[in-house]
Amino acid sequence: MKKKIIFDLKKILKKKNLKETDKTSDLEIFDSIIVLQIINLAKITYKKEVDPIKITKAKKVSDIIKLLD
Repeated sequence: MKKKIIFDLKKILKKKNLKETDKTSDLEIFDSIIVLQIINLAKITYKKEVDPIKITKAKKVSDIIKLLD
């Protein structure tokens, strides 16, 4: 499931070689629109409710993966 989450996040974050260890602060775009897209992904694809504050506080991509997994 982790591979699918990374694949989905690659599309949202527009980064081809996204890794779990990547810091969110190093991402080119990580704004409110991205957060909304991740919330939407969680709700529709993974049937989860994710707190937007937890997404914005995520330091690494792996933190976002944990929220969706």
